[in-house]
Amino acid sequence: MRLLIADDDARAARQLASALEAFGHEPVLTGDGRTALALATRETFGAALFELVLPYVGGVELTQALREQGLDMPIIILSVHGELADRLAGLAAGADDYLVKPVAPVEIDARLQAILRRAARIGDRGVMRAGDIEVNEVKYRAVRAGRALALPKLEFQMLCELVRNKNAIVTRDMFYRKVWRYEAEPATNVVESYIRRLRARLNAAGEHDPIETIRGVGYMLIDQG
Repeated sequence: MRLLIADDDARAARQLASALEAFGHEPVLTGDGRTALALATRETFGAALFELVLPYVGGVELTQALREQGLDMPIIILSVHGELADRLAGLAAGADDYLVKPVAPVEIDARLQAILRRAARIGDRGVMRAGDIEVNEVKYRAVRAGRALALPKLEFQMLCELVRNKNAIVTRDMFYRKVWRYEAEPATNVVESYIRRLRARLNAAGEHDPIETIRGVGYMLIDQG
């Protein structure tokens, strides 16, 4: 699982990341809350681990900001501060758990798996599939053939539109209205540029390109499942 880890103690973060890699996770590290906020809103992560005290934006404020933007990925706050007020503030902001350091990586992994199991029991809200591609609009996740896709926000939204309208044409105008919220199509080739980026992230070596270009009109995601 792709994990976003925000901790201003670079050495401790690297040690934690190395330990979590042994459980099959793919950690992405940052040392401040402002960068973590930008990464979380641009890219796709399965879960996040935030230190309570961070430069620029603290763990509680970071969690609250992400929840206000509708991001539903599991978030665990880690801190040496174990006071009740700190724990309550983290949970009230939307964190799924609050762990007091020192905490063993095996427990962090176990907590993450427990959160994911609870989320799975809620059901497949927001899940759409086309062939080997699956997107979850609620949890902001995209997967192809079991491989998590690290998609920036606009590319994720474009993929959602393509999957939602699989085997049908998504016009440039539809992209502008649904993704960019434009009322009229601007005189640019921004859609074409973003489709190229989406294809680069969507298609691994040896995989077919499921996005068909309908020249002069738009694009179609072919469901070969």
